[in-house]
Amino acid sequence: MEKIKEHTEPQKHQPKVKEEVVIAIKGLKKSFGNKHVLKDINLELKRGENLVILGRSGTGKSVTIECIVGLLKPDKGSLKVFGNEVVDMNDKELKELRMKIGFLFQSGALYDSMTIRENLEFPLTRILKLKDQKQIDKKVKEALDNVGLLEAIDKMPSDLSGGMRKRAGLARTLVVNPEIMLYDEPTTGLDPITSREISELILTIQKKNKTSSIIITHDMECARIAADRVLVMENGEYIAEGTFDELHQSKNKTVSAYFNDIL
Repeated sequence: MEKIKEHTEPQKHQPKVKEEVVIAIKGLKKSFGNKHVLKDINLELKRGENLVILGRSGTGKSVTIECIVGLLKPDKGSLKVFGNEVVDMNDKELKELRMKIGFLFQSGALYDSMTIRENLEFPLTRILKLKDQKQIDKKVKEALDNVGLLEAIDKMPSDLSGGMRKRAGLARTLVVNPEIMLYDEPTTGLDPITSREISELILTIQKKNKTSSIIITHDMECARIAADRVLVMENGEYIAEGTFDELHQSKNKTVSAYFNDIL
Protein backbone atom coordinates (compact mmCIF):
# COMPACT_ATOMS: atom_id res chain seq x y z
CA MET A 1 0.00 0.00 0.00
CA GLU A 2 1.26 3.42 -0.93
CA LYS A 3 1.69 5.68 2.09
CA ILE A 4 1.95 9.39 1.43
CA LYS A 5 3.24 11.35 4.39
CA GLU A 6 4.08 14.98 4.91
CA HIS A 7 7.74 15.55 5.81
CA THR A 8 8.27 18.27 8.40
CA GLU A 9 11.22 19.03 10.64
CA PRO A 10 10.43 18.25 14.30
CA GLN A 11 11.02 20.97 16.87
CA LYS A 12 14.18 20.46 18.94
CA HIS A 13 13.84 18.99 22.44
CA GLN A 14 10.13 18.32 21.89
CA PRO A 15 9.29 14.70 22.79
CA LYS A 16 7.04 12.81 20.42
CA VAL A 17 3.71 11.96 22.04
CA LYS A 18 2.49 8.47 21.23
CA GLU A 19 -1.06 8.55 19.89
CA GLU A 20 -3.48 6.09 21.45
CA VAL A 21 -4.86 3.49 19.06
CA VAL A 22 -8.51 2.61 19.74
CA ILE A 23 -8.94 0.16 16.84
CA ALA A 24 -6.13 -2.06 15.55
CA ILE A 25 -6.70 -4.48 12.65
CA LYS A 26 -4.00 -6.83 11.39
CA GLY A 27 -4.15 -9.37 8.57
CA LEU A 28 -7.96 -9.35 8.41
CA LYS A 29 -9.54 -11.58 5.77
CA LYS A 30 -13.19 -12.24 4.94
CA SER A 31 -14.70 -14.25 2.13
CA PHE A 32 -18.23 -15.17 1.13
CA GLY A 33 -17.94 -18.44 -0.74
CA ASN A 34 -15.43 -17.93 -3.52
CA LYS A 35 -15.63 -14.13 -3.27
CA HIS A 36 -12.70 -12.70 -1.30
CA VAL A 37 -14.08 -9.43 0.07
CA LEU A 38 -11.30 -8.48 2.52
CA LYS A 39 -7.73 -9.44 1.62
CA ASP A 40 -5.16 -9.01 4.39
CA ILE A 41 -6.56 -5.73 5.77
CA ASN A 42 -4.40 -3.67 8.17
CA LEU A 43 -5.83 -0.56 9.83
CA GLU A 44 -5.34 1.66 12.87
CA LEU A 45 -7.76 4.27 14.21
CA LYS A 46 -6.25 6.77 16.63
CA ARG A 47 -8.18 8.44 19.43
CA GLY A 48 -9.94 11.61 18.27
CA GLU A 49 -9.28 10.87 14.58
CA ASN A 50 -11.67 10.88 11.63
CA LEU A 51 -10.52 8.10 9.31
CA VAL A 52 -12.24 7.86 5.93
CA ILE A 53 -12.27 4.60 4.00
CA LEU A 54 -12.87 5.69 0.45
CA GLY A 55 -13.93 3.39 -2.35
CA ARG A 56 -16.55 2.47 -4.88
CA SER A 57 -19.61 0.42 -3.97
CA GLY A 58 -18.92 -3.27 -3.48
CA THR A 59 -15.22 -2.98 -2.61
CA GLY A 60 -15.62 -4.31 0.97
CA LYS A 61 -15.80 -1.03 2.89
CA SER A 62 -18.92 -1.84 4.94
CA VAL A 63 -17.75 -5.39 5.67
CA THR A 64 -14.82 -3.90 7.60
CA ILE A 65 -16.98 -2.02 10.09
CA GLU A 66 -19.44 -4.90 10.39
CA CYS A 67 -16.50 -7.02 11.54
CA ILE A 68 -15.48 -4.30 14.03
CA VAL A 69 -18.81 -4.50 15.90
CA GLY A 70 -19.05 -8.29 15.61
CA LEU A 71 -21.91 -8.41 13.11
CA LEU A 72 -19.60 -10.46 10.88
CA LYS A 73 -16.81 -12.78 11.95
CA PRO A 74 -13.61 -12.58 9.90
CA ASP A 75 -12.00 -15.72 8.53
CA LYS A 76 -8.51 -14.74 9.66
CA GLY A 77 -6.67 -11.92 11.39
CA SER A 78 -6.70 -9.82 14.56
CA LEU A 79 -9.26 -7.11 15.33
CA LYS A 80 -8.76 -5.24 18.59
CA VAL A 81 -10.98 -2.45 19.95
CA PHE A 82 -9.69 -0.66 23.06
CA GLY A 83 -7.03 -3.38 23.18
CA ASN A 84 -9.54 -6.27 23.35
CA GLU A 85 -9.78 -8.94 20.65
CA VAL A 86 -13.27 -8.75 19.12
CA VAL A 87 -13.00 -12.13 17.39
CA ASP A 88 -12.77 -13.90 20.78
CA MET A 89 -15.61 -12.03 22.49
CA ASN A 90 -18.74 -13.80 23.72
CA ASP A 91 -22.23 -12.31 23.36
CA LYS A 92 -22.06 -10.45 26.69
CA GLU A 93 -18.69 -8.92 25.87
CA LEU A 94 -19.88 -7.89 22.39
CA LYS A 95 -22.93 -6.22 23.92
CA GLU A 96 -20.71 -4.24 26.31
CA LEU A 97 -18.41 -3.24 23.45
CA ARG A 98 -21.31 -2.05 21.28
CA MET A 99 -22.41 0.30 24.07
CA LYS A 100 -19.18 2.23 23.40
CA ILE A 101 -19.61 2.28 19.62
CA GLY A 102 -22.13 4.30 17.63
CA PHE A 103 -23.12 2.83 14.25
CA LEU A 104 -24.90 5.08 11.75
CA PHE A 105 -26.45 2.89 9.07
CA GLN A 106 -27.07 4.15 5.53
CA SER A 107 -30.82 4.30 6.13
CA GLY A 108 -30.58 5.86 9.59
CA ALA A 109 -32.41 2.73 10.88
CA LEU A 110 -35.19 4.64 12.66
CA TYR A 111 -38.27 2.84 13.94
CA ASP A 112 -41.10 4.02 11.68
CA SER A 113 -43.81 3.41 14.29
CA MET A 114 -42.12 5.66 16.87
CA THR A 115 -41.79 9.43 17.09
CA ILE A 116 -38.29 10.89 16.98
CA ARG A 117 -38.46 11.37 20.76
CA GLU A 118 -39.38 7.69 21.24
CA ASN A 119 -36.63 6.60 18.85
CA LEU A 120 -34.04 8.36 21.03
CA GLU A 121 -35.59 7.18 24.30
CA PHE A 122 -35.32 3.55 23.15
CA PRO A 123 -31.51 3.13 23.52
CA LEU A 124 -31.53 5.12 26.77
CA THR A 125 -34.10 2.85 28.40
CA ARG A 126 -33.13 -0.46 26.74
CA ILE A 127 -29.33 -0.12 26.55
CA LEU A 128 -28.38 2.29 29.34
CA LYS A 129 -31.37 1.18 31.47
CA LEU A 130 -32.22 4.76 32.49
CA LYS A 131 -35.47 5.21 34.43
CA ASP A 132 -35.43 8.88 35.45
CA GLN A 133 -37.68 10.57 32.87
CA LYS A 134 -36.19 14.01 33.51
CA GLN A 135 -32.71 12.65 32.77
CA ILE A 136 -34.00 10.88 29.67
CA ASP A 137 -35.75 14.04 28.42
CA LYS A 138 -32.56 16.07 28.93
CA LYS A 139 -30.39 13.61 27.00
CA VAL A 140 -32.91 13.36 24.13
CA LYS A 141 -33.19 17.12 23.76
CA GLU A 142 -29.41 17.62 23.94
CA ALA A 143 -28.82 14.99 21.26
CA LEU A 144 -31.42 16.52 18.93
CA ASP A 145 -30.14 20.02 19.59
CA ASN A 146 -26.61 18.87 18.66
CA VAL A 147 -27.83 17.89 15.19
CA GLY A 148 -30.16 20.87 14.76
CA LEU A 149 -33.36 18.85 14.95
CA LEU A 150 -34.97 19.76 18.27
CA GLU A 151 -38.09 21.12 16.56
CA ALA A 152 -38.83 17.66 15.11
CA ILE A 153 -38.83 15.87 18.47
CA ASP A 154 -42.49 14.76 18.28
CA LYS A 155 -42.65 14.11 14.54
CA MET A 156 -42.73 10.70 12.89
CA PRO A 157 -39.83 9.60 10.67
CA SER A 158 -42.19 9.64 7.67
CA ASP A 159 -42.72 13.38 8.22
CA LEU A 160 -39.01 14.14 7.77
CA SER A 161 -36.88 14.71 4.68
CA GLY A 162 -34.00 12.38 3.88
CA GLY A 163 -31.48 14.74 5.42
CA MET A 164 -33.57 15.17 8.57
CA ARG A 165 -33.94 11.40 8.95
CA LYS A 166 -30.17 11.09 8.66
CA ARG A 167 -29.76 13.71 11.39
CA ALA A 168 -32.32 11.91 13.58
CA GLY A 169 -30.47 8.63 13.11
CA LEU A 170 -27.25 10.36 14.07
CA ALA A 171 -28.87 11.87 17.17
CA ARG A 172 -30.12 8.43 18.25
CA THR A 173 -26.59 7.08 17.85
CA LEU A 174 -25.05 9.96 19.81
CA VAL A 175 -27.56 9.92 22.66
CA VAL A 176 -25.64 7.13 24.45
CA ASN A 177 -22.33 9.07 24.19
CA PRO A 178 -20.26 6.54 22.18
CA GLU A 179 -16.48 6.77 22.20
CA ILE A 180 -16.20 5.49 18.61
CA MET A 181 -18.47 6.40 15.69
CA LEU A 182 -18.85 4.23 12.59
CA TYR A 183 -20.54 5.95 9.65
CA ASP A 184 -21.72 3.76 6.78
CA GLU A 185 -22.21 5.94 3.68
CA PRO A 186 -23.62 8.89 5.70
CA THR A 187 -24.41 11.04 2.64
CA THR A 188 -25.88 8.41 0.30
CA GLY A 189 -29.13 9.50 -1.34
CA LEU A 190 -28.84 13.12 -0.23
CA ASP A 191 -28.65 16.22 -2.41
CA PRO A 192 -25.27 18.04 -2.55
CA ILE A 193 -26.22 20.78 -0.08
CA THR A 194 -27.60 18.34 2.51
CA SER A 195 -24.61 16.03 1.97
CA ARG A 196 -22.28 18.89 2.78
CA GLU A 197 -24.28 19.73 5.92
CA ILE A 198 -24.04 16.11 7.14
CA SER A 199 -20.29 16.04 6.39
CA GLU A 200 -19.76 19.25 8.35
CA LEU A 201 -21.90 17.86 11.17
CA ILE A 202 -19.59 14.82 11.38
CA LEU A 203 -16.68 17.22 11.79
CA THR A 204 -18.53 19.20 14.48
CA ILE A 205 -19.33 16.02 16.41
CA GLN A 206 -15.68 14.97 16.31
CA LYS A 207 -14.56 18.29 17.79
CA LYS A 208 -17.35 18.63 20.34
CA ASN A 209 -17.51 15.03 21.60
CA LYS A 210 -13.88 14.07 20.87
CA THR A 211 -15.06 10.91 19.14
CA SER A 212 -12.86 8.59 17.10
CA SER A 213 -14.58 7.81 13.80
CA ILE A 214 -14.41 5.60 10.75
CA ILE A 215 -16.37 7.00 7.82
CA ILE A 216 -17.20 4.65 4.96
CA THR A 217 -17.97 6.57 1.79
CA HIS A 218 -17.52 6.98 -1.93
CA ASP A 219 -18.49 10.66 -1.62
CA MET A 220 -15.34 12.68 -2.35
CA GLU A 221 -16.77 15.89 -0.87
CA CYS A 222 -17.57 14.10 2.38
CA ALA A 223 -14.03 12.71 2.48
CA ARG A 224 -12.52 16.13 1.78
CA ILE A 225 -14.49 17.82 4.55
CA ALA A 226 -14.42 15.20 7.30
CA ALA A 227 -11.16 13.25 6.95
CA ASP A 228 -8.02 13.62 9.00
CA ARG A 229 -6.66 10.63 7.10
CA VAL A 230 -7.89 8.63 4.11
CA LEU A 231 -7.49 4.99 3.13
CA VAL A 232 -8.31 4.19 -0.49
CA MET A 233 -9.85 0.76 -0.90
CA GLU A 234 -10.14 -1.21 -4.09
CA ASN A 235 -10.94 -4.89 -4.61
CA GLY A 236 -10.75 -5.72 -0.92
CA GLU A 237 -7.38 -4.06 -0.30
CA TYR A 238 -6.06 -0.65 0.76
CA ILE A 239 -4.00 0.74 -2.08
CA ALA A 240 -3.03 4.12 -0.58
CA GLU A 241 -3.01 6.12 2.65
CA GLY A 242 -2.59 9.84 3.39
CA THR A 243 -4.49 13.08 3.80
CA PHE A 244 -7.09 13.92 1.18
CA ASP A 245 -4.88 16.54 -0.46
CA GLU A 246 -1.84 14.27 -0.46
CA LEU A 247 -3.71 11.46 -2.17
CA HIS A 248 -5.35 13.80 -4.64
CA GLN A 249 -1.93 15.04 -5.69
CA SER A 250 -0.35 11.59 -5.74
CA LYS A 251 1.89 10.72 -8.67
CA ASN A 252 0.86 7.10 -8.36
CA LYS A 253 -1.17 6.52 -11.52
CA THR A 254 -3.62 4.11 -9.89
CA VAL A 255 -4.43 6.51 -7.07
CA SER A 256 -4.59 9.67 -9.18
CA ALA A 257 -6.77 7.94 -11.79
CA TYR A 258 -9.07 6.75 -9.02
CA PHE A 259 -9.48 10.28 -7.62
CA ASN A 260 -9.88 11.92 -11.02
CA ASP A 261 -12.41 9.33 -12.06
CA ILE A 262 -14.59 10.02 -9.03
CA LEU A 263 -14.14 13.77 -9.18
